[in-house]
Amino acid sequence: MNRHLTGKMTVALVIGLLLGLSINHSNAMWGRRGREAYMAHQEHLFNRFSAVPHTSIGIILTSAFATCLFIFFYELLILGAFRILKAPPSISTQR
Repeated sequence: MNRHLTGKMTVALVIGLLLGLSINHSNAMWGRRGREAYMAHQEHLFNRFSAVPHTSIGIILTSAFATCLFIFFYELLILGAFRILKAPPSISTQR
């Protein structure tokens, strides 16, 4: 398997692992706190974020910014994986 694909697969697995651990931690934390605390927190989040109308341009700009930020960090992690896996420079700088 070429190093380019191996680097991308490694980064995808690391991101998936981190997200899975985060979700598991959140579920365990709210499990310890109980149903009433969870429901109160969800009600607070709904009142703060969902009940307030948002403009379409705000949603579009925020989504574009978040996507660019995610892609930046993803590419940064891939570059680090290439360095760790000793990928040839022609592969890591190629578009």
